[in-house]
Amino acid sequence: MKKDLLLLFCIGLSAICSSNVLAQQGTQSGTIINSEEEEGPKLFKFEPDYQAAEEVQRKEILLKRGLIDSMDISEGKRQKLVRDLYRNKDSKRLTKILLANNKFEELED
Repeated sequence: MKKDLLLLFCIGLSAICSSNVLAQQGTQSGTIINSEEEEGPKLFKFEPDYQAAEEVQRKEILLKRGLIDSMDISEGKRQKLVRDLYRNKDSKRLTKILLANNKFEELED
């Protein structure tokens, strides 16, 4: 009786293992369609102005970084402000520093 159960168990185990092996040996559809590859990332399909928006954001960050670097403040405070700037936080200290409009225009006579 025990030999029959052991034989039945071994046959069932081999059937289960062989079905997994056969399933993995099937044809794989790993071919990439050239038209999809030429389109680029899917992100640009749904948000075509992504790169332009990123470039504008980078320019704003560089402008604000220049303002922070030109101020006469301690190095620790400067590092905290730059960290807040790159994390896109609207912290109190960052808004307080950048609140003053630092654009100077020449008066035309």
